[in-house]
Amino acid sequence: MASKNASYEVQVMREGRWFTESYVETEDTALAAARRYLLDKKCEGARAVRNWTRADGRMVEKEVFCETRTLRDDDTPVRINQIDSAPPKCELTADYYGDQSRAVMNRLLRTYLDKVYVTPTELIHNYRELKRIQDKDALLPSAVDRIAFLQTRGGEQDSKGRRDDIFKNIDRMSARARKAEALKLPRLGESFREVVDDVGDLAGDDDADYLALVVLSADLANVRNWLGKLERLCKLALAENDPHALELLDGVIADVLGANVVQEILGYQPSLAMAIIRMFDLADGKLPMATSDADDPAELLNKLLRDGKLPASRACLLDRAHRQLRSANPLYRSDHTKENQAFAKVIERVVTPTGLLCGPETAEALTTRAGRMCEEGGATGRRIAIQTTFNAMPDRAVGLVYLCDLARTDYAREHAGDIVALLNRVLEARELHGICQRTLSPKDRMVRATGAHNAATNSAFPPELRAKLTEHIDRLLDQYLIDEQIVEKLDHQESSLRERAIRLVQFCAAGVLPEGRALSRARTRILDLLRAPSFDARFVDGIADPALAQKTLRDFHHLLVRAGFGG
Repeated sequence: MASKNASYEVQVMREGRWFTESYVETEDTALAAARRYLLDKKCEGARAVRNWTRADGRMVEKEVFCETRTLRDDDTPVRINQIDSAPPKCELTADYYGDQSRAVMNRLLRTYLDKVYVTPTELIHNYRELKRIQDKDALLPSAVDRIAFLQTRGGEQDSKGRRDDIFKNIDRMSARARKAEALKLPRLGESFREVVDDVGDLAGDDDADYLALVVLSADLANVRNWLGKLERLCKLALAENDPHALELLDGVIADVLGANVVQEILGYQPSLAMAIIRMFDLADGKLPMATSDADDPAELLNKLLRDGKLPASRACLLDRAHRQLRSANPLYRSDHTKENQAFAKVIERVVTPTGLLCGPETAEALTTRAGRMCEEGGATGRRIAIQTTFNAMPDRAVGLVYLCDLARTDYAREHAGDIVALLNRVLEARELHGICQRTLSPKDRMVRATGAHNAATNSAFPPELRAKLTEHIDRLLDQYLIDEQIVEKLDHQESSLRERAIRLVQFCAAGVLPEGRALSRARTRILDLLRAPSFDARFVDGIADPALAQKTLRDFHHLLVRAGFGG
């Protein structure tokens, strides 16, 4: 007999999402309807949900039946996606579960994974999925062949031997997944850390992390769309306070971001250049939500990235953005005359106050893109690409940072001379505005020059060249202090001694100048003040409260230490 407080909802899964098909009054009718839907071989899943209205008017849902299944593949063969590089060899079976290994699976098996909506984590922790890909035509052998070739083309091992090693490890992973499937593992609720704790006693010869990911993979297998998986994972991550559990979730979120779901998260973008810029924004947790097609999952992901909780996912997004930047696809497809303008927009986004966004990786990707934009090929084209990228930088100080980063990439092997030749553009400047934008404020101008100084100090250039660059920038900064009377303005005679001293010391402590003659000039003025008779008494002059006077003096001495005036 039907309860007046309860009703049942019958839902069917299509393309990985649940859709309500009917409402019925009894549980038996709901179960029968769900099972009828499952008789259709094209049905991905069916479930019955009990809706109960409490006395206080709140609705409570409970799943009373659920069955999902993977539809049989069509006869269209699925092939691997070609990749041109692979990470270092995995020496131990455990290495195959790592971030780099899963990232390669994501790229190599992209077409297959998008077809079945399975992440690399699910693939290697769920026995059914691992067995399924092993039975899928020649997909797995092709993937292994490609990795074996890429990892042995240096000649240290023959390709066949490496291929055999990989297959042995796949067999071990398969046996491990099959063993885990036979265990009575807990189901995942709303706390992933609880699962990690619960499986600890069941681990035996296995480790708790592996079994926790087996549980997570089983949970995700019921969600056959990328946004659904992303939302589930992000909700778990937002509720997670345990750093280790969050690290495990981060790795799986990075797996999802290796799929085409990123396009839905970004939403419509007018050009590849803007899509790349938005990927960089997302990596920093600053993606504008107005154009996103992902709604809640995008909001959750943006917040997690903004809070710095997903380093592996951030690295995945940055890698994807750089690969798109290197690709042969035009930055502005609909109007080729805007290609240079689009390139400039990307550069504007990747230039940060501390240098290029990802250092050498960004420098290499920008140069590769510039090479695709010029007609010449080979060594000539690469030389032009280096010059083009340097010229596209906002000023020569950033250009120097770019060259220092580029010198740590493969471009330096053949084009070290071309890189060094462009350094003369920095060395020929006679004033600070010759290497820094005139539109910058005095502080920002000094900060940018100091960033270039630091880049040169830590560069891969020969010691004598590093010294030449840093001394030149230091001279420009010192002359700038003189020409703009920076120190004199800070030490304005109409201000009190306390104000003058604090401003000067704060200036030295702010990091706007590198160690050298420019910073020494500012420190000398401070020392002149400190050596004046009765400095301490004059410093606290006007502060009536003795306790406050002592605190003010202590705070100033702490500031002196930060500014490099000893402990």
